[in-house]
Amino acid sequence: MKVFGFLVIFSMFVSFSLIAQAHDLVQSALEQFENEYPQYAGQAYLTGGTGERTWERQMYFILTRPGSYPNIQNRFTNRFGVTLPASPDDMTDEMLNWWEEQIMAQAGRPDGFAHVGGMAQDISVRNLSNDGKAALSQIIEGNGLGIIYEDPPAYYVDINDATVFHCYIQ
Repeated sequence: MKVFGFLVIFSMFVSFSLIAQAHDLVQSALEQFENEYPQYAGQAYLTGGTGERTWERQMYFILTRPGSYPNIQNRFTNRFGVTLPASPDDMTDEMLNWWEEQIMAQAGRPDGFAHVGGMAQDISVRNLSNDGKAALSQIIEGNGLGIIYEDPPAYYVDINDATVFHCYIQ
């Protein structure tokens, strides 16, 4: 029992450390950007608090953005015969349990649901010029983070079309 308790506490510590790490790395890159390019101060900002997202919130994004998460969306519609978009209010307990299991299995992975594990942080860049986006992108990547350029609900858009930088620990 003591070993189990230790493992629970240790895994919580590791989880919280990763959350802080992603948030702190992105916050630091944003501060560096504003120091080096004061003309852009306040034009880019963190969104979503610490970047940590619950599985329920991730499910909401999946359900309301058809085509944005094709693999998990297809597995869900094939298993339950539900057409997306769908409302969580219309889900059975079996469906909700399925979502929780599937999302948590990919939590914290850059190729999965990085926000759920606290391994990602978004920055709104809608107010930046293209030059500002390029400069911020260089600083973020120079700090060892990866970026997916988004214009929600579209992912992997051109940097100049991006309104959000999804920054993640590689």
